[in-house]
Amino acid sequence: MVLLERKARVIMESKNIKSFGIPVGFFLFGVLLLIVGANGEQIAINFSRPRNATSWSTSESVINAFISVPMIIGVGFLLLFIITFSISFYYWQKNR
Repeated sequence: MVLLERKARVIMESKNIKSFGIPVGFFLFGVLLLIVGANGEQIAINFSRPRNATSWSTSESVINAFISVPMIIGVGFLLLFIITFSISFYYWQKNR
């Protein structure tokens, strides 16, 4: 009986750990996008460079787009992390 009870506890703990996988994924993806947005100016310059060009110019709007869009999406994923983590943590505490 004790072995069955111990096995049930292990299964329950693994389900709880799995429920935190989605929030952690949102967090990692959000941080990655914030890092990309922080380096957006350099990425925009490399992206807009023509092949074999010795000089070129990158418009300010392209630079702003490469900075703003990943930052906004990254913040959105961090908000999703907070929401989904809160829900998972609530149910984890409720089932304890």
